Amino acid sequence: MKRILILFVVSVLVLQVFAQKKREISTAVNVNYCLPKVVYKLEVIMDCIQYIPGPYWKYAEKELSLTPKVIEAKERWKIADIKVSPQYVPDEKAMYSVAASADYWPVALTLSAEGFLAGIAGGKGEVVGNYSALEYHNNEIKDIEVIDITKLNTYNHLKEVLDTNYTFQEVDGEMKKIWDPIIRYASKTELDNVKEAVSEIFRIRSERVRLLNADNNVPDGKSLEIILKEYDRIEANYLSLFMGKKITNRVKKVVYCTPLKADEPTLAFRFAENEGITDSKNVSALAYFLQVSDVTVPSSKSIDGEADVAGIFYRVPAMGKLQLLCGKDILMKMETIVPQLGEIKRFPLDIISNEGLSLEFYPQFGSLKSVKRSK
Repeated sequence: MKRILILFVVSVLVLQVFAQKKREISTAVNVNYCLPKVVYKLEVIMDCIQYIPGPYWKYAEKELSLTPKVIEAKERWKIADIKVSPQYVPDEKAMYSVAASADYWPVALTLSAEGFLAGIAGGKGEVVGNYSALEYHNNEIKDIEVIDITKLNTYNHLKEVLDTNYTFQEVDGEMKKIWDPIIRYASKTELDNVKEAVSEIFRIRSERVRLLNADNNVPDGKSLEIILKEYDRIEANYLSLFMGKKITNRVKKVVYCTPLKADEPTLAFRFAENEGITDSKNVSALAYFLQVSDVTVPSSKSIDGEADVAGIFYRVPAMGKLQLLCGKDILMKMETIVPQLGEIKRFPLDIISNEGLSLEFYPQFGSLKSVKRSK
């Protein structure tokens, strides 16, 4: 009986020592987390059309009886496609911290890779955003090229010139003056180039007719098709010297837009026909906006005005219709969830600890997914 009493006293003393040590712990452990917001990524696909004049457009009417299509260099842009996709990023206005010390039971938080709240004593940490490798695409349009006859493979920049030269020779017993030309080479003039281009155009057309009439002993089938295509290409090159041409380049630009208020348009980018996406301050350009309308929040009230008690903050995100606007015209719309337009609520920490609750959240929205009792 005496031994049992001694053991009981020793056990009580040990428990008191451990309890005293536990009470002496005063270092707080802080776990930081954040709530998400949505940023919309707009991939704008544009076509840049370059109009390039031919150097001999002034001769088109006279030499070919054609009206040139292009007489000055210019660019024209048009939007071919716009793709809008959500990207979830930390909201710098919704950063929080949970402290666990000797006065509270420690709260086990689960976070996503971005630091979004995923669960309390439960939930899965994951990567929320659609992250990919950094890619660089040089989509800048090159300087407008110049149509030049010297770039054609068949062109020779020199021409033969016969200089007048006479010699005297004895013919039938008489000295006669005989023309003996001296051949030299000189650079071609613009008129020489025009005449050569016109001559090549008509020659190609004649050759094409002969081929189609089977006058050149070229067999039908693939060989004839290849020859005709080559003639078409050569003729198009020579015609461009007079008619000009246009070249279309496809360009992709990426912009980001963050709606901050319901039913209020947020400028995404400005677009000008003569330069594509331009400076946001260029008020003469068309403005493209994102707007969230018909916003609803399934919540009673936000945390403003509530007692300052320790708790876990989460969102009740807003539902609405995301609209892409060009000026006042609606180009497209879709249902969307916008966390930052919702409300922020507080779940008290003492209830979580005392009741042994397990909470799960949707990390990309910051909203509550489930509340359970921990097993």
